[in-house]
Amino acid sequence: MNNNRNTPNGQNRQNGQRPTGQRPANQRPAGQRPSGQRPTSQQYPPQNQYRRMNETYDSYPPVRHRSRKQAERARALVILTIIILVMLVVALVIFMVRCASGAIGGGGTTESTSDTAPVTSTEPVTETTEPVTETTAPPQSDYEYKQMSASAMHKGYLILVNYQNAYTFETDFKIQSFYGNKNSSYKLRDTVVSLDSYAMEQCNAMMAAFDAETGNHDILINSAYRTKEDQEAIYNSYIEEYGQEYADDYVALPGYSEHHTGLAIDFTIYQDNGQAHTFDELTSYPEWLNTNGHKYGFVQRFKADKVDITKISYESWHYRYVGKPHAFYMVTNNLCLEEYIDALRSFPYDGTHLQITDDEGAKWEIYFVKAAAEGDTSVPVPKNYPYTVSGNNVDGFIVTVQK
Repeated sequence: MNNNRNTPNGQNRQNGQRPTGQRPANQRPAGQRPSGQRPTSQQYPPQNQYRRMNETYDSYPPVRHRSRKQAERARALVILTIIILVMLVVALVIFMVRCASGAIGGGGTTESTSDTAPVTSTEPVTETTEPVTETTAPPQSDYEYKQMSASAMHKGYLILVNYQNAYTFETDFKIQSFYGNKNSSYKLRDTVVSLDSYAMEQCNAMMAAFDAETGNHDILINSAYRTKEDQEAIYNSYIEEYGQEYADDYVALPGYSEHHTGLAIDFTIYQDNGQAHTFDELTSYPEWLNTNGHKYGFVQRFKADKVDITKISYESWHYRYVGKPHAFYMVTNNLCLEEYIDALRSFPYDGTHLQITDDEGAKWEIYFVKAAAEGDTSVPVPKNYPYTVSGNNVDGFIVTVQK
């Protein structure tokens, strides 16, 4: 076997040996490059390209991985934010509901009154026939409390005195004689006929209006305030003259008569020619009073269609002062005093209130407060409007507010 290999330039060398001092023409020593030659652009990229590549890699921030604790904190923050938003929405809904259901009170100066004395003007206020409406009670911040004694329940313009409810006589009860305090539009039976002073003012105004409209000034006040002794004398005289049954039909028992209140009047007619007539005989007189009397706070007390309730036979001549808004409501709804007192219990302070508007635009608001079982009763009264408080002589108090 021939171990010689042909080499360039026709020289032979042994396997694994290179001829000494010779190298291939296309080879160069390590670390050297052929003289006069430069690498082309295809062989080496330009320097600025290396720079751009390095800058590109350096511009990306290092990738950071959140720890488990950081993830839990982020999740808790999201949950807390959702809870706060839900609470805000709930609070907003509650606020809107309260704003929509709340009532608004008015302003003014408080006028507190005694148990019976009215605070309204003595000028007559005429009620209209507008429909009666109901309204909810205003916010409690518009009210303060007036302490009413147990005895106060038996005082006021709306006390009910009848066969079931006796009158509580007062030692300090003040009435006024008509004599010297009346006008020329009516007559008196005698000089001792007396009445509650404010009711007398309204009676004077009513009689003046009757005289002006009809030209008649011959109404005579036959009876008004009576003591218990006065009532006993009248009751006994009726028994003697007409019998027990007739007396019971037309005369209240002593202690149970409205005349004890100083708020009731019996009218008759005494003409200038000396002739006397009852209201039953000249019906135009009671017709006028029944049509206009409520404008001055008076109502015909014992009507023909209410005998089963009042237990008193029809009396065309007997009128009772109750106050303007109350008289208006009673006449408009054909109620006797018993029915009206009962109806007012449907308008408690903490419920709906009865509201009436008169023809002058004045507004009346009325509500009932049940008396305490013992001791004083805290009666809510308005801070910003004039009012009166009257007992009903049965079970509570009636507050009348002029708005």
